[in-house]
Amino acid sequence: MKKNTGFSLIEFVVVIILLGVLSALVLPRLNLDTFRETGGFQQGTAMIRFGQKLAITSGCQVNVSLSSASCTIAFDVGSSCGASNIPNPSTGNNNFCTDSDPGVSPAVAFSFNNIGAPTGGLQTVNFGSGQTVTVEANTGFVHE
Repeated sequence: MKKNTGFSLIEFVVVIILLGVLSALVLPRLNLDTFRETGGFQQGTAMIRFGQKLAITSGCQVNVSLSSASCTIAFDVGSSCGASNIPNPSTGNNNFCTDSDPGVSPAVAFSFNNIGAPTGGLQTVNFGSGQTVTVEANTGFVHE
């Protein structure tokens, strides 16, 4: 007696054809730009909050800069902490929005003082995904 194990050649070919048809229908609808914009918004918001917390814990002024291509933070030139870019703790890159598209327009640059308040007053950051982050003037509260 012969025992049937595995797939026949016909079954294997049918599965391959079905996968080909499904991928031909699904791949054109997959929009990676949406993922990059959402990632840019989330990474940009996290970077702003990290810059604020770093200003509070270090006691130094921290500069935050967001543009259509990058998100960076650095200690202020006049601070005792030394003027240097602050890398992302998880990746080590100076650009916090690596592999994403923040699409911030217009570009925004402001600072957090040692109590976590933005030095330029109320700050609004408009991301390319249509989402907005607001940093309150007196409290430094960062919200969407």
